[in-house]
Amino acid sequence: MPIYNAFVDKHNLNVEMSRVKSVEEDYGKPLTPERLEEMIQRVTGWALLNGAQRKITATEACERVEHVAITLFPSILPADVLRKAKSLQTSFQTLIYKVANDHEFMKECFSGLLSVDAFTKQLWDIYETVTNEGPAQEISLTITRNDFMMEPAEEDSAKENCKQVEFNTFAVGGCGMANSMVDVHRYSLSLEDIPFEEKQLPENNSIDGMARGLVKAWQLYKNKRAVILFVVEPCTPDHRWLERGVYRLDRSIKVIYRTFPQLIIQMSFGENRELIVDGVEVAVVYYRYGYAPKHYPTDAEFKLRLDIERSRAIKCPTLAVHLAGCKKIQQVLAEPGVLERFIDDTDVIKDIRSTFVGLYRLDAKDSSKIITQAIQTPERFVLKPQREGGGNNLFGDDLRNYLEKIKESPERSAWILMDRIQATRHRNRLIKAGLGPECRNVVSELGIFGVYISTPTSELENFESGYLIRTKPEEANEAGLCEGLACVDSPFLI
Repeated sequence: MPIYNAFVDKHNLNVEMSRVKSVEEDYGKPLTPERLEEMIQRVTGWALLNGAQRKITATEACERVEHVAITLFPSILPADVLRKAKSLQTSFQTLIYKVANDHEFMKECFSGLLSVDAFTKQLWDIYETVTNEGPAQEISLTITRNDFMMEPAEEDSAKENCKQVEFNTFAVGGCGMANSMVDVHRYSLSLEDIPFEEKQLPENNSIDGMARGLVKAWQLYKNKRAVILFVVEPCTPDHRWLERGVYRLDRSIKVIYRTFPQLIIQMSFGENRELIVDGVEVAVVYYRYGYAPKHYPTDAEFKLRLDIERSRAIKCPTLAVHLAGCKKIQQVLAEPGVLERFIDDTDVIKDIRSTFVGLYRLDAKDSSKIITQAIQTPERFVLKPQREGGGNNLFGDDLRNYLEKIKESPERSAWILMDRIQATRHRNRLIKAGLGPECRNVVSELGIFGVYISTPTSELENFESGYLIRTKPEEANEAGLCEGLACVDSPFLI
């Protein structure tokens, strides 16, 4: 049976469900301790060989690495789910672009939380300042990742729907590790003689697409002597994949790395607001740092961000797009009638809305009802602030206790409440410190990468650019590769 004919009729569905059961039995078949240890050693060695690695020291002088947390085998995923998530990416990117260029809408969304969220208020003030002055550079580059979890379909529990977790517009990570996992998992399946077809482990092009976006933005700046600046923290190698992608496309383009402290000392401006670092003009600023309050310990870091935003360099992302990726925007877009403000195509609206779960504002007049529900049944919800980077959300007793604390306080305006996605459970082995390698129940999160280049009045580039799958124990809350229990994974399509 062709592998992409799943769910066509009852017979094919039964065949596919039998195949799922067979694969999961292969994953969980008894292995002697010696064989399991050998498998882990060989597969993690293959992961290192393919670049699925992270630094274990924060010093730039000593490049010591270890393999990232990975799944031993690829996780089963319906091909239709991956296809749908990828097909929606360009529509989501257009939506966020329109939101970021609608100042009145943004102002309305953030008006209730700026008085209780100091960090977002600081970012908003920079955004307002540059908006009022008028941007020195109209071209912007955005690299995005749209995260979904798979949930059994209400109409047929044998099928799955993809439900949106969040849309990331700032410092999206995991692209390099995602690229490397297909070969790792083809190798692990082969070691255990688990049959598969090549198309069931699809190639991943995330690095190629993102690098193409950076190169295109550099070309649009129209100065061949200018460089691409990666604003980084010293402890992650993920951005090096992107530098290699840029190098392979155009060896004449120079990439430089700087931290916030270095830029505070080294950055200056040319006569026409050119951004100069160590005497070199910057064409594109690509942020991998600057999304968390801890990244701004003094006013100097906020001034730095304002200065960069005021410059002629093309930003990835601009402050407007950074803010458009906040949870508050996600919540407002899920309200009835809001998508229609930005999208005319009713089919696109229907497809986007089908990925939404319940999202609730906590500053509305009728918020007390949903707050009470969350306090009584916290396992049904997630409480989210306007933060990126993982480790910020509240679950279970922490959610209940915090809501009890703020339910009568204006502080609740800084948070949104979200239905907890009841993710589809499957089986796999996780190779991560602190977790045993036994076959266990896990859930997966699917991220779709994309690239968007625009001016305030036109789209210049809009394309999807590969995927990332992170898999964690079903009981775990956070799915971040740095802050949570997630492992890098790849899909086994059925």
